[in-house]
Amino acid sequence: MFMKYKQQLRSVAMQLLKKKAKPTSRVGLIVNSDLLAIAEVEDRAGSPYLLRCERVALNSEKDAAEALSKLVEDFALEGTPCSYVLNRKDYNLHLAEAPEVEEAELRAAVRWKIKDLLDMKVEDAAIDVFQVPAEAYRNRKMVYVVASLKSRIKSIVELVSASGLKLEVIDIPELVMKNLSSCFIDDERGVAFVDLRRNGSTMNITRNGDLYLSRRINTQLDPDVMQSDEWGDLEERLTLEIQRSLDYFESQMGQGQINRIVIAPRQHDGVALASALNDQLAAEVSVLNLAEHLAGAGQISPEVQQVCMAAIGATLRGMKSQSKEQVAA
Repeated sequence: MFMKYKQQLRSVAMQLLKKKAKPTSRVGLIVNSDLLAIAEVEDRAGSPYLLRCERVALNSEKDAAEALSKLVEDFALEGTPCSYVLNRKDYNLHLAEAPEVEEAELRAAVRWKIKDLLDMKVEDAAIDVFQVPAEAYRNRKMVYVVASLKSRIKSIVELVSASGLKLEVIDIPELVMKNLSSCFIDDERGVAFVDLRRNGSTMNITRNGDLYLSRRINTQLDPDVMQSDEWGDLEERLTLEIQRSLDYFESQMGQGQINRIVIAPRQHDGVALASALNDQLAAEVSVLNLAEHLAGAGQISPEVQQVCMAAIGATLRGMKSQSKEQVAA
């Protein structure tokens, strides 16, 4: 009798646990030396819905474990799938011609093809690849190669696992940006999506959700750069770097002209920066406001959007918005 009663209790408990589970949500996470950013996004009928995004100041990355564990506990995130985004200093990204090998052998073959390009010993590197569309380089089979220290990957696995989250993906900012543009920007005719930051910037060119070109932009832009005495020189340098990438896409890759550029969220000068670049470039420049395109993000300020953008984008892998609207400045 007591056994039967225990079984009934266990059955009820399991049902409650199932109700509490969040199989449709995913956590995105990025940790810098001074900041941890985390976002949770739920798939609601095929469209992303932002449940929360949080940022925690850190004295160093050593504080991340305690801060992350507290967030997981506070928001009952234990067991939730997690996508972690590498910092730019944590990996190398190289474009290479794909060796003529079977798909299963591609990583191993590419490892030795790029070994002289790495800033680490090839035997210490964790390697992954992602392909670009066949027509992107005049039908040459090209791949992007990501290389990170195995020791760094191991420390990330340990950090996330210890927090109670379920690590499923270790991503890079370039692919996180592709997730965002796939969901929130109409790129049917091609679009350049540019993330401009103090510690370095990135420019992606996508078409129909496929990444054709990703380039680092060396111009460093502080949050208040337009108020500085150096803005004139920086604006000229930034414009030149963007235009060179557009020209490369059009002439060297033979992909036609890009007529739209979208700037990722910035703390306070996104619209002004887009307007300034609009005056310098032939393409139409606008800024992405996640609050207008991501359900649940209506109250998130541009400052929080910039800080949490990578974490939000990490949750969107494989997800597409049901309707894309033109992004307006």
